[in-house]
Amino acid sequence: MLAIASCKEKEAQQDIIVPPPVEEAKKGPQEMSQTKQRHEVDWQGAQYVVSIDRSADTSLPLVSDESGQEYYDNTIHLRIQREDGSDFVNRTFKKSDFVSYVRGSGMEKTGALLGIVYDKIENGRLVFATSIGSPDFRSDEFVPMVMTLDRNGNFSVTLDTQLDSDSSEDGVTGDEEA
Repeated sequence: MLAIASCKEKEAQQDIIVPPPVEEAKKGPQEMSQTKQRHEVDWQGAQYVVSIDRSADTSLPLVSDESGQEYYDNTIHLRIQREDGSDFVNRTFKKSDFVSYVRGSGMEKTGALLGIVYDKIENGRLVFATSIGSPDFRSDEFVPMVMTLDRNGNFSVTLDTQLDSDSSEDGVTGDEEA
């Protein structure tokens, strides 16, 4: 009886061996997804078509996310066509066009040109939301900017310091408590 009990006791004391964690091998440089936007806008009393295409550019310096994963930076092609099909604007943007606005944030080296998105017409100008930030789509690290285009084709850029909040429509202002 004792022999059987001691055998069962030995079986219950089996060593469990856990394999060491396997470090994921870094992948080569990744590309952010390609995007295409198209908007028809009534501006200055005429119809315009605003086309914005983002694509990875392998000729630009690589950027990286917080984990060190490398990505190709992007170029964004902005084309605004008049009703007759002629170009009002036909320009390709790179991060270098906006880097002076993100100096000191660290994004000038590690960030990618994330996007240019048509927003609205304000004071006779086309307004675009623009950003440079982490190339990892799961990250929320970015520097928002506002790019405007006047009727003469001149661009201007400012940092976007206004929060995207509709609280003023609810009757709440910055001085009041909700």
